Order: sequence, then structure tokens, then C-alpha cells
Amino acid sequence: MPKIVDVEQYRKELLLKSAELFAEKGYADMTTRELAQGLGVSTGTLYHYFPSKAALFEQLVEEMCRQDVLLAKVEIDRGKTLTEKLKILGKFMTNREDSCIKQLFLWIDYSQYQGREELRRSQLFERVDRRYHQAVIEILGISDPSVAWLVVSVINGLILERLWCNEQIAIDEQMELLGKILTTYLQKNC
Repeated sequence: MPKIVDVEQYRKELLLKSAELFAEKGYADMTTRELAQGLGVSTGTLYHYFPSKAALFEQLVEEMCRQDVLLAKVEIDRGKTLTEKLKILGKFMTNREDSCIKQLFLWIDYSQYQGREELRRSQLFERVDRRYHQAVIEILGISDPSVAWLVVSVINGLILERLWCNEQIAIDEQMELLGKILTTYLQKNC
């Protein structure tokens, strides 16, 4: 009797396993054959689930974003004020710092490989940015879209600083400070 496979579950398993492979070798240096080999499947099986390496990677990025938001929301919802929520987000990021840095590094590697025009066409990072932006609005309760973009930008900047080994930056402290600054700003301007 043939094995019954939950197609969506198996696809997600392949995606999540591929994250480690991409993190080890990078997007540009990983061939589809090496990827399939690392996943323990044939290239045919890989192409059955994903039309290309780029399609697999893009779905991986979307899945990582989805999981980031879900995991962060569980933690952040414990906070009452904006400052508390941002402090919790900072601790969440600090606890997952290695993962955040690997993710950013991978996205930069992919961006270099694809080139600016291809990135514009695929709109991958535009979709991911919008999802993070929407999560900031909903989870943190920030109604001003410009303030929400500021939070997303600060998060990206902090992770980039940590990627560059800036040990003077403590993510949780910076996020708490951002909360205090934004609370004052929002009280005066909203």
C-alpha cells in the first residue's frame, strides 16, 4: 500500500529543513542538487513541491515571517503598555538573536544574488515588510503607519548592528528606550 503523505505538511518540513542548509552555505552557493541532497530527497521531488530554488527560498522567507509574527505575538501580548510590549519584543529578539542574524544574513545573500530589478519584480520583501508592518500595528496597537514603519526600521537596524558584532547595542534596552520615546511622542501627537 502506498504511503499517504500530507502534501502541505511535507512541503513545510522541506522548507524548514532548507533554512539550515541555506544558513550553512548561503543562497548563492547552494545548488538545487545540493539542496535536494541535504534534504534527503531527489531533485525531482524538490521540483514537485517547488518550481525553482528561488520559489522555495521565497516560500521559506514567507514562512519564517509568519512564524516570527506568531511567536512574537504570544510573548508581546503579555505586555500592557507600549513600552512594556517593546521591551518584551526586545527580549524576544535577544533570545532569538542568532536566528534573527542568520535570517537577515540569508536575506542579504539572496538580495545580492537576485539583483535589485528581480527583487522588485518578485515583490517578496515588499510582502514581508507589509506583513511585519501590519503585525506592528496590530500587536503593538500603533495606529500611525509612519510610527509602525519606524518600529520595523529600528528592528532591522538593531539586527544589522548585531550582525556587524556591535556588542555595545543591547536590543532589549534599545527597544525599551524606543517604547519610552514613542509613548511620549504618541501622547503629544495623537
